[in-house]
Amino acid sequence: MDDINCLPPFSRTYDPVRYAYSSRVVFLEQWPMEPMPPSEPAQRWRPGLEDYLDAYHRVGNPWLWHGRLAMGEARIIADLADPAQQCWRVDAGGECAGFCELVYRNPLDAEILHFGLTPAARGHGLGGRLMRTVLTDALSRGTRRVWLHTCSEDSAEAVGFYQHAGFRIFGTRLEWVADPRSRGLLPAATGDGIHLPWSGEAAAAFSEAGGAD
Repeated sequence: MDDINCLPPFSRTYDPVRYAYSSRVVFLEQWPMEPMPPSEPAQRWRPGLEDYLDAYHRVGNPWLWHGRLAMGEARIIADLADPAQQCWRVDAGGECAGFCELVYRNPLDAEILHFGLTPAARGHGLGGRLMRTVLTDALSRGTRRVWLHTCSEDSAEAVGFYQHAGFRIFGTRLEWVADPRSRGLLPAATGDGIHLPWSGEAAAAFSEAGGAD
């Protein structure tokens, strides 16, 4: 399954009553083999909670990222303080244009938890620069395997980008997702990148009404 065309077509299903939708999660991995270091590496980043959440929202809101938000602030703070957790960022115009968050599960294995750019930063080579920095650092630590997952809510180009960076698909999984706006995790004015048969306002109102029984 090394080619993006090896993924079978995915047809999303919906539960409009509960503002829920199906999602296909795609798992990818690689064994870094001397990646070409970028001429201008991304920066190591040690964010506080406020800076982290600002970047998380700016990058993830179009795609309804919510996994971190569901964990709560105490868990995020603890993870950011964990020496096994690493963050990198790229800047453009004097502000954060994207970030990567990864965790070293053991001396030989690392998982990229989040990777993305703000909408305005896409198409300028910043994603490749960020990924090459991360893979170069992982290799320098003796990491043998780097893996990640993406899903059908992310950019349509995400799987192809990861494959171009040397990752291969090793598995998929189907999940049922409650719209995070209907759970009060994100405001109504998010999710520009996802086409759903309801509005953010409807999902937010559902949350304010207490959801379904």
